[in-house]
Amino acid sequence: MLSCLVLQIGRNSVPNWMQKKNCIIKKKVKKLQHVETSFDSPKLSKVTSISDRSQIKPLDNKRKRKTKPLIIDQLGNELSNNITHRLALDCEMVGSGKDGSENQLARVSIVNVYGDIVYDKIVLPREVVTDYRSAITGLDKEIISSKGVPFKTVQGEVAEMIRDKVVIGHDIKHDFDALEFSHPKPMIRDTAKYKPFKALSKGNTPSLKKLCREILKKSIQEGAHDSVEDARCALQLYRMHRTTWERSLKRFKKKSKNIQAVDDEDEVSDESESF
Repeated sequence: MLSCLVLQIGRNSVPNWMQKKNCIIKKKVKKLQHVETSFDSPKLSKVTSISDRSQIKPLDNKRKRKTKPLIIDQLGNELSNNITHRLALDCEMVGSGKDGSENQLARVSIVNVYGDIVYDKIVLPREVVTDYRSAITGLDKEIISSKGVPFKTVQGEVAEMIRDKVVIGHDIKHDFDALEFSHPKPMIRDTAKYKPFKALSKGNTPSLKKLCREILKKSIQEGAHDSVEDARCALQLYRMHRTTWERSLKRFKKKSKNIQAVDDEDEVSDESESF
């Protein structure tokens, strides 16, 4: 009985802070032992290079890329059905009329925010083509007649795909003119109208080729234009400046709330066309 009492007194003599400290030390030792053994486990693999790191890093730095099944289109492209909120669009036009100066839609290409092709079709012009502009478009009568899709079909599919989406492009007004429909200005990001890009051409409209050379440090359009490549370049330019671009747009929208519009045309000022 006496020995039990002595043991009990000995236990109670250890202060509470000492007991807590001992528990913390034991937990740290166990954690270190677990870490040492975990690196030897075949289930874990450490990232050892930049290329390995890029495989697990999301492309948009915020969300993981959604993997979607790919399909092969009539042009041999692998099409993704991952229709993201932001899409980049580019068109190729052939000429009609006596001098071939009237634009006729001949190809439409759309890529998603990751640069994956989601739409790419050759279009059958509704007017008689007098200039295929093959050196620029890479198209000719044989390609268009064999792979072309009716204009109305393409027009409806593209309109449906970009509905309620942010559309990115270069001098995109001409593309929508060829498609013969419009898109809400607040949902357009035009790299030809963005003021920091226009500054490279002293306020004039810069060509996509110039922007790629000056900003992306790459050469495009050396031969025939590729509408997929042009859409991807416009997308890349936008993504490089997206944070600043979107902040500028938000500031403009906030400022414009205090401006009373005279009519529908003046409702959005010229500055908004930069976004």
